[in-house]
Formats: sequence, structure tokens, C-alpha cells
Amino acid sequence: MFGNKRKRRNQYLLEVKVHTEARTKARARWIGAWLTAAVVLSMTSYGLYRLTSAGLGRVLFANPQFAIARITIETDGALTPQQVQRFAGVRVGQNIFSVDLREAQRNLELIPQVQRVEIRRELPQRLVIRVSERIAVARLQSSSRQLSDAVFYVDRAGVVMKPIRLDDGTVLQPLAARTLPLLTGAALADVRVGRAVESDQMRRALVLLDALEQSGAGAAMEVEQIDLSKLHHLTLTTKQRMTVRFDVQDFRPQLRRLNAILAWAQQHQRAVASVDLTVNRGVPVSFTGDAPVSRTTPTRRT
Repeated sequence: MFGNKRKRRNQYLLEVKVHTEARTKARARWIGAWLTAAVVLSMTSYGLYRLTSAGLGRVLFANPQFAIARITIETDGALTPQQVQRFAGVRVGQNIFSVDLREAQRNLELIPQVQRVEIRRELPQRLVIRVSERIAVARLQSSSRQLSDAVFYVDRAGVVMKPIRLDDGTVLQPLAARTLPLLTGAALADVRVGRAVESDQMRRALVLLDALEQSGAGAAMEVEQIDLSKLHHLTLTTKQRMTVRFDVQDFRPQLRRLNAILAWAQQHQRAVASVDLTVNRGVPVSFTGDAPVSRTTPTRRT
């Protein structure tokens, strides 16, 4: 009896072993077949890739039909088409598909005067480059000793620029629509070419210049300089030797008061020497040849 049980157990173990070995062999065959298929597919794909690359290389990159015959350059500033082409690093005769458009664009955008760049291919043989330059609205002079003799430029967005000296000695000045006022007293941290200024005082001065352009006061005087050295005030000097002191907060009511004062002075044929707009009531005003007085009439008219 015990012999029969031992015999049946041995038979059961043998069957389990046989089934396990069969499953292991089947799994090994399946894995081997899968790996073989994967290797064959990979080799086939690589071969097709190499074949396609070689074909595309002959069709696109080695085809004289796609050699650049014309580079059209549109620019609105001081950069000439020849200079734009040289900075972009492209040339006539170059394969149009070999041109890295992003790299060419980055090369041009490294120039602080350049605001926007657009480059595109026009198949089969034309490359188009459009460059828009920044327009300077003011000159910038730092109070730092290291940069006391250097003059920089800023555009409406506060991006700092400086003249570019080329290898042939040519100096490219930033584009300007008019005579530029000088901003003095700027911190050294604000004079970083190619980057926007960060100080609130500098940004307020740019806002003031923009507001002056849109007001009657801006048409009545030509700004020569704005002093940024005082934290809460901006002191403006005109070419007519008039000094106007602004509070850095909310220029609109101050400009309305200034418009009224200038209109009164023109009506009475007086030349304004100084105005302190940091005072809300009884604005201190002085006229050429007179002692300073406080005028309240213009403020009542606003």
C-alpha cells in the first residue's frame, strides 16, 4: 500500500517535471523567435533609414537645383543687407536645406539693436530674411565711475544698446527717430547691453517720456536730460533751459498741471524757468528773470 502511494507520487513529480521542462522550452523558443524578429526588423529599418538618407542626401543636399541663388533681405534700420547676411552666416550658392534657420536667427538676435527676425525658405533657390531694429528713445549714462564716459541707448521697452564697431571700422548707431534725451544717474546694474533695465526708476523715466510725447507739454518743449538720482523724483531739463520736477507716481495729473502752466505762460508771454510738480496745490513756478512764486490759478483749471 505504501509502495503504491510512493509510486504514484513519483509518477506525479515526473509529470510535473516534464510539463515544466516543456513550458520552459516553449518559452525559450518564443523568446528566441521574438528576439530574432526584433533583430531582423531593426536591421531592416536601419537599412531603409540609410537607404532613405542616402537618397534624400542626393535629392536634397547634393542637388544643384536647391543651391541658393538669391537672398532677399528686408531691414528697417541701420543694418545694411550685406551686414545682415554676414551676421546671419548665409551665402549664395549654399544648399538651401543645409541652412540652419534657427541658428541664423539666433546670430542676428544676438545684436542688441535687432528686435525681431524672420527667416524662411522659398523653394527652390530663395532665402528671405526680415529684420526689425529697435528704435532708441533715450541715451543712458551711468553714475558709475567705470562707465561714466560711456553712453548707451535704450528703446521704449528699456532694452540697452550700444553702437557696434565692425571689423572694417564702421560704427552702427542705434536707430533713433529724433534727438534723444540723456538719462543720467542710472545704476551700474541697469547698463547691461542686450537686456532690459530692471530698476523702477529707469522704467518710470521711460514712461514719462512716452507720456510727454502724447501730451501738449511734450510738443511745447524739447527734453534734453532727465536726472534719475533721486528715489522719488525725476528732474527734467529742456533745451529751453527749463527745469521740471516730477513725482514718480501718476504722471497724468502732473502733465495736466504742466500743460496749464505752459499755456498761461504763453498767453502772458512769459518764459518758464522751473516748475515743481511734486506739489499738488500751489505749484511752485519761476519765470526767467523772476523770483519763484506759487501759482494756483493753473491748478484750478485742471
